[in-house]
Amino acid sequence: MYELRGVTRRYPRGKETVQALDGIDLTIADGDRLVIQGPTGGGKSTLLQMLGGLDRPSSGEILLDGTDLAELPEARLTRVRSENIGFVFQSFNLIPTLTAQENVETALVPLGVRAKERREKAAEALASVGLGERLGHLPGEMSGGQQQRVAIARALVKEPKVLLADEPTGNLDESMRDEIMDVLIRRWKELGLTFVMVTHDSAIARKAPRLATIREGRITVRENTGA
Repeated sequence: MYELRGVTRRYPRGKETVQALDGIDLTIADGDRLVIQGPTGGGKSTLLQMLGGLDRPSSGEILLDGTDLAELPEARLTRVRSENIGFVFQSFNLIPTLTAQENVETALVPLGVRAKERREKAAEALASVGLGERLGHLPGEMSGGQQQRVAIARALVKEPKVLLADEPTGNLDESMRDEIMDVLIRRWKELGLTFVMVTHDSAIARKAPRLATIREGRITVRENTGA
């Protein structure tokens, strides 16, 4: 479970200070699915980076299962990210010279998984997102939707507790958007993940059990009765 208490994030910009997050209090239960919306520059991606331990707050606590990510030494924080948190981004972030299977395997290297087991786990993860026949294909040989499926497989191959997604359908057309969301929601249910997603897409937001809105660094959360 996540508990955020009084989280702020300030960035210097020239002689000014930008307040990206302004006293965020938020609880995200295990197995929850939360969608975050808000205007550009409102703090959405900053909040997601805080949840993933990719950035540290200027003040406040970010507790994941009782451990304050803000206070962890960098080596321990890296280990938490490697073991417990999967990331999916808008731009896929695949290595163009590696096959789909090899891209997925990269998530297991920091965990010390042996080569044979890495190959097996990567193949299983790709099969789980419908790419069992694409193991040897390079990113340039796949569609945008297929590349995002590879990115999802890479995020989930290590069996994390948390999946964080930043605009994962932003580069896809409507049909591919629906396809990727079907994959994400199916895997969320099957694996019992805590799933937090940033999106500008209101069609996606309307279907989320919980919806958070961030404006000028402040957050409001409501249960989505239409989901």
